[in-house]
Amino acid sequence: MDINVKTLTPTYDKLEDRIRLSINYQDINNRIDFMITRSFIIQLLPVVEEYLYKHYFDFIERDDELHIELKDEVNTQTNRSTTNMEDIYLYESLQDLLITINLKYDKKTRLTHFEFISKDTHKALTVCDFDMLQNIIASIKTAIPNYSWGISTHI
Repeated sequence: MDINVKTLTPTYDKLEDRIRLSINYQDINNRIDFMITRSFIIQLLPVVEEYLYKHYFDFIERDDELHIELKDEVNTQTNRSTTNMEDIYLYESLQDLLITINLKYDKKTRLTHFEFISKDTHKALTVCDFDMLQNIIASIKTAIPNYSWGISTHI
């Protein structure tokens, strides 16, 4: 099942001790909740940082040549709406463990094809520019329970 990402809402699920990434949370027919483990996040963040550095070097604000500073200005996304947390749980549907994220860079358009793939091969796809990609990662980072997972708040 392939789903086009319209909204992406990460929340920390304390019971599961995982990040719940709700795709299209208000659209019951096109919703999927990916569960992201601590181990996956620890592997994901450096890979995404390297990807951004490789493909979007000229867009990145950096404090030195080797470190990328991802903006935490998630609310600056122009079409970002307020999440109704009751809807997150009310319309909860398929939950699946996220096991793969594919990032494919298109040199002509300078856009990234972002693909989330679950254990049961469900897919959610979106195409994004640097700012949107940066907002997706910053949004996911806000759901990380930094202290309980032993992850620095400065990642």
